Amino acid sequence: MSEKNGLLFIGDPHLEARVPGFRKDDYPQVAIAKFAWCLRYAREQNLQPILLGDLFHLPQDNPNWLLSQIIETISDFYGPGLPAIHGNHDVRENSRKPNDSVSILFAGGHLRLLTETDPWIGTVDGRRVIVGGTVWGERLPKEFQPLGEPPEQGQLFSSNEDDADLVAWITHHDILIPGYEEAGRIRPKMIPGIDLIVNGHVHRRLEPVRKDGTNWITAGNITRRARSDASRSHLPAVVCVVPPTNTAVEKDDAIESFDFQSQSNVPWTLRWVRVPHAPFDDVFHPEVIGDAAEEEAADGSAFIADLRELTQRKTDSGAGLMTYLEQNVNQFDASVAEEIMRLAAEVTESTQ
Repeated sequence: MSEKNGLLFIGDPHLEARVPGFRKDDYPQVAIAKFAWCLRYAREQNLQPILLGDLFHLPQDNPNWLLSQIIETISDFYGPGLPAIHGNHDVRENSRKPNDSVSILFAGGHLRLLTETDPWIGTVDGRRVIVGGTVWGERLPKEFQPLGEPPEQGQLFSSNEDDADLVAWITHHDILIPGYEEAGRIRPKMIPGIDLIVNGHVHRRLEPVRKDGTNWITAGNITRRARSDASRSHLPAVVCVVPPTNTAVEKDDAIESFDFQSQSNVPWTLRWVRVPHAPFDDVFHPEVIGDAAEEEAADGSAFIADLRELTQRKTDSGAGLMTYLEQNVNQFDASVAEEIMRLAAEVTESTQ
């Protein structure tokens, strides 16, 4: 196995064939280009890329051209067996099924599933590193024992007296950390044998949480799907882990850094590296300005005027229309509001 300069964790690409609500660019190609940039950067800096889940936004019924482009991107910039786990958007149920699009990539060898019994094992700047994983819907291990060399086919790993210099774990879970209290369920704690947990799923980059010898990292996603204040302030980035003396990821490239020691007392540096992206206002349509309940347009109805404006910047999913209606139909009688929402749902469904 070749020597690496570090690890690179890719959070939640959310690739899909449609343009999400409020985005005005060619989202499918922009998102794939970001994914390709991550793999290309990893190759150029000799970093081991690892996918944190939610490669897809929709679990099934993705068109063949999208799968083909993903496979070509992995083949061009990495090769077979990109280490990964699946997230909640990759599966229709809580576990992966044959009809889920991501199952094609695992079955075809384009992705390699990381687990407790089948982790990635390699060397980073001469240091022994292990990266395991837990997919969406499964429990994190209570502890992890150092592993020996990869076993013969059909055999499980066995314990080894040699400690790893770093044990990292990738997850896709609702972690209860500052900034994600509204949905977090799993409380960070010390997990013996695991030095670093890098979590996908949460689309914000949040402060690391230290729990004795286990460091909990929220990577954030590389694509911005929602038009929100959080999305406006978010800088798409990847998480890179390198020895402090390694210059593969320069400090000038990093938007944030975090130093820690493994449970074997080996120092490491974690850096978020910015993924190239366009300014927020170039990516998202602006909000409709004006209060339909209070202002009158020239034709006598601000509500109708705002709807007309929305049609000028319509999106494939109709998300802008539905959001606007939900916020404004309460000015009408309940029966009228109900009929408006029913018709809107029919129209947006028929155009998808």
